[in-house]
Amino acid sequence: MLSLYFIIINFLIAFISDLFLNFLSQKNTTKTINALRSYFTHYDNAFLTALYAGLTVITVLIINMLLVKLLFGFSVPRNIKELIRFLSLAVLLGYFADVFIYKYKVFGKTLDAYYKVGGAGLWGAIAYVFSIVISYIILYIQKFRKL
Repeated sequence: MLSLYFIIINFLIAFISDLFLNFLSQKNTTKTINALRSYFTHYDNAFLTALYAGLTVITVLIINMLLVKLLFGFSVPRNIKELIRFLSLAVLLGYFADVFIYKYKVFGKTLDAYYKVGGAGLWGAIAYVFSIVISYIILYIQKFRKL
């Protein structure tokens, strides 16, 4: 049950983050965020791109959870030590997932402007780790509230 809850929270974090990036890309913020504008305008549906972001995160997350279970014997981090182990794989998986999306044009050429400015790998890894850390904090707060 905890695994499903963790997956759902991560999906929602990615979904909401994508909506926020969509909003920011329409403003004059940073070059990297503004470069996402072509991706968001191509799909012309904020909820669709947010859905894509959520599905991307949970796809990588499930792989992450399976590998962590195989290597360390748990699938959802329940303490800081487990979170660090989980994130050690998450950084690599997030990086490689972003490079995969770029190299194989998973979303067509709509992200080319973004990858030209921001590069492939680093920002994908950061976004993925962000989702996991926020989800962990939410789980921790829920656990604390039950005490």
